[in-house]
Amino acid sequence: MRSIPWPWPLRADFSLTGPRICRNGGCPAHRSRVQARPLARPAAGAWPRRAPGARGLTVLALAVALLATSCAAPRRGLVPLRTFAPVPFSDDGSQADLDAALEQSKGYYRSLPAETPIPFGDLTYTPLEMVRSLELFQALRQEPLDPESFRRQFQRKFLVFESIAESGENLFTGYYEPIIQGREAPEGEFDTPIYARPPDLVEVALDQFGRDLPSRRLMGRVEGGRLVPYFTRRDIQGRQKLKGVAKPLVYVNEVDLFFLQIQGSGRVVLPDGRTLRVGYDGSNGHAYRSLGAEMIRRELLKREDVTLQSIRGYLAQHPEAVPALLNSNPSYVFFRSLDEAQAPLGNLRLPLTPGRSLAADQRLLPPGSIAYVMTEVPVMGQPSLTQPLRRFMLVQDIGGAIRGHGRADLFWGAGPEAEWLAGHSKYPGRLFVVVARKEFLEH
Repeated sequence: MRSIPWPWPLRADFSLTGPRICRNGGCPAHRSRVQARPLARPAAGAWPRRAPGARGLTVLALAVALLATSCAAPRRGLVPLRTFAPVPFSDDGSQADLDAALEQSKGYYRSLPAETPIPFGDLTYTPLEMVRSLELFQALRQEPLDPESFRRQFQRKFLVFESIAESGENLFTGYYEPIIQGREAPEGEFDTPIYARPPDLVEVALDQFGRDLPSRRLMGRVEGGRLVPYFTRRDIQGRQKLKGVAKPLVYVNEVDLFFLQIQGSGRVVLPDGRTLRVGYDGSNGHAYRSLGAEMIRRELLKREDVTLQSIRGYLAQHPEAVPALLNSNPSYVFFRSLDEAQAPLGNLRLPLTPGRSLAADQRLLPPGSIAYVMTEVPVMGQPSLTQPLRRFMLVQDIGGAIRGHGRADLFWGAGPEAEWLAGHSKYPGRLFVVVARKEFLEH
């Protein structure tokens, strides 16, 4: 994926909405919100008569009620964690994998210009401070401490911020590296090209044209001296707009290509046993639209039945419906060839670590930072059963549907088990980001 420090989200997933998450003894979405509105002044003489002092008591009561309601309103966004007690900060993953993911994030921060600001709430860190923060965390994790001693040291040396969705409903999903079949030339069902980035694709950073413009990137092409939106999926696959323009890397089944584009990287196995590894190299810039949501809208699947596997099953049984359903998502992803031995790359152009890398909205959570995840994952082969996940992970990727606070996509690796786990993951939970306190970074 792109190597810019603060990229625009591009990969997507199948999720629609998560189960309601209730925290601190209540469901935040059920709590009332009060909006202040200016009061119209009644006509002269229209005030009703009251006993002496009643008006003042009424205004006072109203003010107290408003204050009480506002105090009870749940906090949203990136919230400093004041009390560590309810959060275990235990870890159920491999220390070796955590070390590998930490090394990748350290490499990312070392590659940034020294003055790059990295915000955590009201605080700002430099890339060097972020490297030191990761080193301090890694050293603490490697100390032979019992859980309670680790918690005490962790609380003393680190700041923790909780990422809470605006709706109060955090959502965790999963993604993986697909392994699909392909051909070097069109043949039978393998007739859909995986396109390299087209030469006429133009990327524009709006904020470079004025400080009053949003920090957003647009993708398009130049036509008649004007920048216009790039071709949609329907234009590219149905109308063959890139034939003779973009280079085909390899040919695959169109449904496999669709899911490969959602995941952002993958492997294509050729008939002679060779494997071509491909990774994200840009998109057409159109907004991702969920295929699962479209199938629910058309009453093809029930909301509670939508998984990667159920979507694939429907498409296999109804090949006549495939073009229209896939084209309902105008977003289209381009790829580049990778070294066969190279691990899949996230948007930071660094290898992802299964079970330790996650995708999040990097406009809100700093790329490369430490995250702590509390959620559930399905028991392998038994989607109706779940087990807790309590784990430190690294923010090392992005996704088109991974937007806002409290939203994360966990990377599970390659192969059938990773695909199954990713396809059945859609659970609530809590998401935190971690950074060292400044006073522990001075030396």
